[in-house]
Amino acid sequence: MTRAELEEDISIGDTVKITTKSGEFTGRVEAFGESAVKLTNPENGKPKRIAYDFIMEYDTDIAPGSDVISISVDSESKLVAIPGTKYRMGQTQVTQRLYKKVMGVNPSYFQHSNDNLDAEQRDALECNTANNPVENVSWFDAVCFCNKLSIMEGLTPAYSVAGETVPENWGYTPHQGESIDSDVDCDFSANGYRLPTNDEWDKAANGDESYTYSGSDDLDEVGWYDNNSNNVTHPVAQKIANEYGLYDMSGNVVEWVWESYPDNPASRFDRGGSYYDYADYCEVSIRFYYDAYNRGYDLGFRLLRPQD
Repeated sequence: MTRAELEEDISIGDTVKITTKSGEFTGRVEAFGESAVKLTNPENGKPKRIAYDFIMEYDTDIAPGSDVISISVDSESKLVAIPGTKYRMGQTQVTQRLYKKVMGVNPSYFQHSNDNLDAEQRDALECNTANNPVENVSWFDAVCFCNKLSIMEGLTPAYSVAGETVPENWGYTPHQGESIDSDVDCDFSANGYRLPTNDEWDKAANGDESYTYSGSDDLDEVGWYDNNSNNVTHPVAQKIANEYGLYDMSGNVVEWVWESYPDNPASRFDRGGSYYDYADYCEVSIRFYYDAYNRGYDLGFRLLRPQD
């Protein structure tokens, strides 16, 4: 088999089963090198390189494993079961594509329709940013999104405001930098989408590993940060996944989680660091917080949903 033959039928991001002279391997295509294709194991995120001349045949008609399910309104967005828990976590950060399907708009700064991008940022962005993480969303925007997605899929929404779970009845206008006037309550027993807690995020990011960053001690392997991002976000799942098959839990965009900072109830924690941050800020142990109404070009989120 040659590189040209593979690239004719397979694209980066495809899941493929490759049969070699020594056995079979199923993985997600990460890159085509000069002499080998690089894949990651969808079950544990571990990378593997297979030399082209070792490949006997391949199959792209692969059903996802039972630990990975698709979000129904956007089949490219998936949830991964976290071992030893009763929840699934978004395989990637919420993308601009998924966000627009649910909310009807894309508030992200990093899209080519934004006239405020400088020339260097515009040149560094992919031509189509639909698969970049959504950003420029507040914590309130994120919980609104979660409930709207839950309702679209016929699930029980996790969040309520004054007992009301329909976001249109909250008296809140998304993407305006506003706050929801009443407390936002969370029903953790609901089967709908929500933000992870700090502990749930820690479990998913660390796995059973003890790396500095999610999936590696080398941030360049697993995340986009100030030293490699060219000051823009990047399409999700371009770096190596962590042990649980989750991408970009260090870098790309910061991820809102549920809890508020104890000394500032109006705030919410965010995790993982971003394209804009130094490497230290992308360590899995680091916790920062912003006011919940804050919208920033580095602020996004990742979904959690209880297992059925």
